[in-house]
Amino acid sequence: MRGFVACRVVVLAVAGGAACHRGPSSLIRRQEVKTCSAMSVDTLGTVECLVRLHNWKPAEARLAARLRQREMDSTRAQQEDSLWTIDAAAHRRDVERCKGHEMAECLTLAGWSDEHAKHVTDSVWDRNKDRHARELADCARRSRGNPASCLMLSYQWDSDRAQATGDSIMRARMIQRR
Repeated sequence: MRGFVACRVVVLAVAGGAACHRGPSSLIRRQEVKTCSAMSVDTLGTVECLVRLHNWKPAEARLAARLRQREMDSTRAQQEDSLWTIDAAAHRRDVERCKGHEMAECLTLAGWSDEHAKHVTDSVWDRNKDRHARELADCARRSRGNPASCLMLSYQWDSDRAQATGDSIMRARMIQRR
């Protein structure tokens, strides 16, 4: 019985020692990944740093670099979303100020990212879909040519949307004539 208990103690001590030994090593490797990712501009640079400076195997370095990049992208996106939410009142003011202009360009000039500006512009546009359909029908009826200029001058449509819509109407008219 005494030998069995002693054997168990030895096994537990060895397992505990292995777990403790693995802890700092993984912490060191984690710090190496952080250091290399801070020094390089992309995942390939992080891999190169880990392989050359810290003697990592290339496959392990690629995996660690990809995981670190994913972690940093996730953190960055979360921070941007939080900041965006904090500034919601200012964003509403920007949208109101930019109505009636080239909204996406106006919002971009106000410091918005292209992605956010396009999303909000499309959202505001979709909210007024019925009105836009009436405006389009009116300009298509009045204009024998491309209704884009009518849409821009009479209803202050932004040029890209008016031009795309006008081109679509002209193509449809050409197909009908055949």
